[in-house]
This record gives sequence, C-alpha cells and structure tokens, in this order.
Amino acid sequence: MTYITIKQPPKYHQMTLEEFLFEAEIKPQIISPNITNTRTYEVKNINSKRPYGLNIGELIIKLIQFNKSTEELRNKPRKSLYREFYIPKKSGGLRKIDAPEPELMDALRRLKTIFENDFHVLYHTSAFAYIRKRSTIDAVKRHQANESKWFGKYDLSNFFGSTSLEFVLKMFSMIYPFSEIMKHDIGKKELSQALELAFLDGGLPQGTPISPVITNVMMIPIDFKLSNGLREYNNQHYVYTRYADDFLISSKYTFKFKEIEQFIINTLNNFEAPFTINSKKTRYGSSAGSNWNLGVMLNKDNQITVGHKKKRQFQAMLASYVMDKQNGKPWDVSDVQIMEGYRNYYRMVEGTSIDKLVEHIGNKFNVNIVELIRSDLKS
Repeated sequence: MTYITIKQPPKYHQMTLEEFLFEAEIKPQIISPNITNTRTYEVKNINSKRPYGLNIGELIIKLIQFNKSTEELRNKPRKSLYREFYIPKKSGGLRKIDAPEPELMDALRRLKTIFENDFHVLYHTSAFAYIRKRSTIDAVKRHQANESKWFGKYDLSNFFGSTSLEFVLKMFSMIYPFSEIMKHDIGKKELSQALELAFLDGGLPQGTPISPVITNVMMIPIDFKLSNGLREYNNQHYVYTRYADDFLISSKYTFKFKEIEQFIINTLNNFEAPFTINSKKTRYGSSAGSNWNLGVMLNKDNQITVGHKKKRQFQAMLASYVMDKQNGKPWDVSDVQIMEGYRNYYRMVEGTSIDKLVEHIGNKFNVNIVELIRSDLKS
C-alpha cells in the first residue's frame, strides 16, 4: 500500500435559505480559515491518484544536487556540527537539545525547503505539531467540535531519539512521492544519503529544522491507521489527534482507556516502530475534572480556557507592569516581550475574556495598556 496526502479545499459555512435570498452578495464564510486540512488516501495503484504531477526524475536530481553541495559537511565529525545544551521540561527534569552549527543548519533548512516546495510533503490531518497555521489550540478544537467528555492522553517514549534512519526509510517507502523515488536504486541511495545528514548518534536530534518534518511525514501511515481505526472502534466514536509524541484520544462517552492504549501499541508494533507508549504517563479523565490538554483546558461547558490560575497571574503581571512604570521603574524590554507573548497566546485561546481583563486593569490605572506595551517595545 502507498499513502498519498493532499490538501483539502476549505470548508464553507452552509448558507441558510434566508441568507441565500436576502444576503446574496455575502459570500459563505470559510470554517476555520486558519487551518490547512489534508486528506490521506491508501492506494494500491499509485497511478490512480498522482497529485501535483511530480516528475520523479527531477526530484532525484534535486537530491543528487543537495548531496553534492553537502559533501564537505559529511567529512566532518557529526558531533562537531552541533551545540549541546539543556532546557527544563514542564514535567520536571531537563530536555537535551542539539542545535546545529550555522553551516549544518543552512543545509538542513535547504533540505526542508526541497521536501516542502519540490516534494510537496504534507502531514496527516490528525497531526498538529510544527505545522504552519496549526497549533495546540487547533488540536484541542478538534475534540471540542466533537463535544467530547472523556479523554485519554498517551505519550511516546523517546520519540525523536529512537527514530532511526532505517525506520524512516521504511516508512517513507510507503509514502508518495518518496515511495516512487525509492523504486529506483539511485533514488533510494540519494534519499538515504540526504536524510542521513539529519541524524545524530542514530536518532533525530531535537533542535533542527528538519526533524519535525521527517517525523510528521514518517507518521502518516500510523496516523492514518489510528485515526481510521478509532473513528468507530467497538461501536464507539473517538477523535484522535497527535502533537509530536503526544496522543490525545477522546469520546463523548466513558471508555476503557487501557484497551485504547493497547490498540495504539498494536498499531505501532504492526509498523515495527522503534518507540512505544510510555504507560507511566498515560492519563484518563473527564471534562468535569481538571482537564488539561496541551497546555489548555477544555472545561465542562466545552469551552477552551487557559484556566483561572493563569489568568489571575497574568492580571497581577499587568498590574505590576503599570504600577512600576508609573513609579518610574520601567521594565526591561525582554520582560515586556514575555508579557506581550502571554497576552497574544491567551488571546488565541479566549480572546474576549483576555481583552476584557486587559481593559479592566487599564481602566483601574487610567491607562491604555496595549499602547504602553507597544511604546515600550518600539523603544
């Protein structure tokens, strides 16, 4: 089987008869205009669905040219092309980051551009991480639209680090257009050589521009099987989304989350994936409780929120910012940028509520907080 993923046309709001008769000049609104939806097909005969009219020979030439231009990099010790550092995890502990040095970073960015612009690589519609016009909020909205009440959260163990070149090539051999390239000996050789440059110590390093692209493409068959298999599993409808190594599966009704976990494990085993579910991190609960998913809460009223605690902290931050400024103690630009980052992110989650909160603090101190922030950031 070969998997082909194509872009879906935008979904439009269905006009009512009244809108059609009396508001004829108004065009129907696009549903979720910021979301780029895709559709994945599983086909036996690749010629029956061949999108974009890609010339496989030209794609192989692109890989040959890329590999020739990066010969010098391949002759250097791979470790010398990375800077290693650690960042704290939200769950505690430290996450190792391997950041490419400029010359390798440039090469990996070029390979990413080749995959995106020439190969037209896409992702399964259930994938939300590292994708333009998609975010954690968009992933949770998929579950909100289903009015889900029960949620299973599943986490993959060492997702990037255990992803090997051999596994990537195996998965790519099922995914168009890589599947066609790999039917030619020269194509398979050049693709393998190009991808090998993205690996470090046998795995995909976190901190490169190409690792997320590789994993999103690699996971297409797995995402397809999980999404389709769970759509009606044991006579119950489930919604499946993936954000990198985080699986979120929900339903309107309670379900046996361990049974779903085993279905995921079986699917990964069927593809001989080098990673599996970290059962210690598996969580199950309902929207009636503290239902945090990907940093936001989908509450009992089916509303997405950042939570009361975070809003109270943000309100206190705004008040401190204004009082310090009025007392002649202006904040550093970096601190103002952090505060503005919170404001922009929280507005993405619940814009009206955050705007009212900012307006309330502004009225309390008789200032326009948004204008103050913009002025500080300009200076």
